[in-house]
Amino acid sequence: MRRRSGRLPSTVRLSVLTALLAVFMGWLMLGHAALLPWDPRWYLTAHTAMEVFSVVVAMLVFSTGWHGIGRDMPIRVALLSPTALAVGLLDFGHLMSVAGMPGSAGRGIEFWLLARAVSAAALLVAAFAPRERTVGRRVRGWAVLAALALAALGYWLAVADPLTLPATYVPGQGLTPFKIGCEVVLIALNALAALFLLRRALVTGLRTDRYLAATAAVMALGGVSFATYARPDDVVNLVGHVYKVIAYLCLHRAIWVAAVQAPYLRLQRSERSLAESEAGFRSLMECAPDAILLVGGEGRITMMNARAESLFGVPRETAAGLPLDVLVPAGAGDAELDCRRLYGPAFPADVRRAVMPGGQQVAIVRDLSERRRLERALVEQLTHDALTGLPNRNRILEALDEAIAGARQDGRTLAVLVFDLHEFRKINSGYGYAGGDDVLRECVVRLSGVLAAGDMLARQGGNEFIVVQKHAGQDAATALAEHLLEAVREPFLVGGQRVFLAASVGIALLPDGRCGAHELLQMAQVAMAGARAEGPARYRFHTDAMALAIRERVDMESLLRHAIERNQFALQYQPRVDLASGAVLGVEALVRWRHPVLGLVPPARFIPLAEETGLIDDLDMWVLDEACTRAAAWRAQGLPPLRVSVNLSARQFQQAGLAQRVQAALARSSLPPGCLEIEITESTVMRDTAEAASVLRSLKALGVALSIDDFGTGYSSLSYLKRFPIDVLKIDRSFISDVTADANDAAIARAIIALAHTLNLEAVAEGAETAEQVAFLRENGCDEIQGYYFSPPVWPEQIEAMFARDAAVE
Repeated sequence: MRRRSGRLPSTVRLSVLTALLAVFMGWLMLGHAALLPWDPRWYLTAHTAMEVFSVVVAMLVFSTGWHGIGRDMPIRVALLSPTALAVGLLDFGHLMSVAGMPGSAGRGIEFWLLARAVSAAALLVAAFAPRERTVGRRVRGWAVLAALALAALGYWLAVADPLTLPATYVPGQGLTPFKIGCEVVLIALNALAALFLLRRALVTGLRTDRYLAATAAVMALGGVSFATYARPDDVVNLVGHVYKVIAYLCLHRAIWVAAVQAPYLRLQRSERSLAESEAGFRSLMECAPDAILLVGGEGRITMMNARAESLFGVPRETAAGLPLDVLVPAGAGDAELDCRRLYGPAFPADVRRAVMPGGQQVAIVRDLSERRRLERALVEQLTHDALTGLPNRNRILEALDEAIAGARQDGRTLAVLVFDLHEFRKINSGYGYAGGDDVLRECVVRLSGVLAAGDMLARQGGNEFIVVQKHAGQDAATALAEHLLEAVREPFLVGGQRVFLAASVGIALLPDGRCGAHELLQMAQVAMAGARAEGPARYRFHTDAMALAIRERVDMESLLRHAIERNQFALQYQPRVDLASGAVLGVEALVRWRHPVLGLVPPARFIPLAEETGLIDDLDMWVLDEACTRAAAWRAQGLPPLRVSVNLSARQFQQAGLAQRVQAALARSSLPPGCLEIEITESTVMRDTAEAASVLRSLKALGVALSIDDFGTGYSSLSYLKRFPIDVLKIDRSFISDVTADANDAAIARAIIALAHTLNLEAVAEGAETAEQVAFLRENGCDEIQGYYFSPPVWPEQIEAMFARDAAVE
């Protein structure tokens, strides 16, 4: 808070005043009273003037407190202002009892002591009264009655029934011990009150507490004069009356601050706050994005903001006094209504109403026109494809439900066709997504051109479309499918180039039994998958066998996932035999699934599924770990050193960090790298020869052997054999099975063996089952054979038993 220049704060002024009064009283007590210019003849006049002034100030204290601002009053004001009334009346009685006053009656000492005792007690009580506590008019009235009763009691004691009190002054001797003792008690009470009030002032920082502390302190200092004067009319006694007047003025200031100034300042702050709130409310109204209208008790508009002017198209001066329902239809509570413009069309709005404390109503109107437009656009986005403008899957399902209901009611059938473009990814890859978008839009034009009236075309997503043929049987659906396939046979022009695409179509006819849109569309998709599996430009009708195959695949995938989690897999090992010596040099690890109900599930049934679903990753790593662990265990048992070969899937080979995973498996099992052979199919390494070469070199750096499996069935490129660090070529069993009957197979087998030897590679023949095949391979220099002629795949225990028999024979 800023102070006015030239004035000291009230705290400093009070401190200086009290200190000066204390210093002066000390100076007086040191015997310097004779230095003051004083004539006892002035005493009556001066005493009378100061007592009259004290009575007037006491009455002002009472009046100020009684007429304070506010209905409720602080409890200290309610205590001290009636006390001031009683003290003023008693001081008046004391004044009128002084010798020399006209009509003096009674003993002035009773008035004097009672007045000073009441004031000292009131100040002490005020020091402990709760600061926040307030009282109402009734309590204040009772306090005034109590003060009047106390004053009446004092007058009765002093006038009607005087007390027999000891003498307080003896001429020639001075003050009596009784007088001095009374004054000491009053000094102690006032000093105690001053101390407690000062402590409270230091805590609260309130001016009322500071003025009350000064009042009690000055009263205590004045009591020193009344306890030490030599004669009633000397200057020391007179100084005590001066201190009394000063104390009364401090009390008046305290009551004025608490009862008038503080409430007035609060009122000022409230008015400023109210004005600021009103200005803020008006500013908020003007800045609000919604229209706000204030309505009086008669339902007429009293005020509106700028948004309301713009929204309703009417100036606020014109709107003032108009009934609200001219613009906003009548209604109870919050609602969405069509509001009216004074000069224009109606508009949808969200109307909220509230009643203000003064009886006014407020209506807040939010224009919903834009929201409704966005809702329509959102519905359009949710139900239609952004690229082609066709209905999307959600919308076509709704329409299909309606079409199914209509077909059931009319006793006709309908067909759903799912149309899928083949190799569409190559368009996006080769010509960018913009080129792909152009193809899709052109495709929509072509497909729409072959539909009959009433048929519906929708885009399911990507390169799939849905056609609902409302009037269809098998012949009509077949004809439509052929027309759809024919529509995309013509080349598409993309980036100035002619691009040819093919498609597949799946067809589902509405069955007689219960069937919804989702089920019918699913049937068409299953049929499309079947058509796609047969090759491009095919269509297929849905059959129960297709659905059964899909369900079996789903069930098998679930069982396969559980099998990996529950470790239901095991490895069999097929020996690889050296043709020259007949010794077993290695084994190939072959995974088997031992299901508790299905039994031993053949690899051909679950390996392709594992590759499609990505489960092959976990399966490959399990096979690698298990094969390495088993080979290490055989070495520990003293079996001859065997090289265990493990097949890796194309997916595992293409993932980063293959060499690190193989190295970790070798470390876990403590198997020497030379005892492990990694088999990769020819088609796998030929997908990206540069990347394949890098991966093979990283594996070769570990010290493991590398072999190409199924050689001769893939690319059979001779160039990669020179660049890849491989050790073994495995001749596919398809060439070995007819090697003795088919001259071509025999020639291919001889060529592969010769090629392997030329490149310093080992040649291993797979699928050797007869003596004739083995003889052929031996004659042509094949290094090793693997097949049923020597041994089918066997369990680890059988491998151990096999070596045990060989050892016994030796």
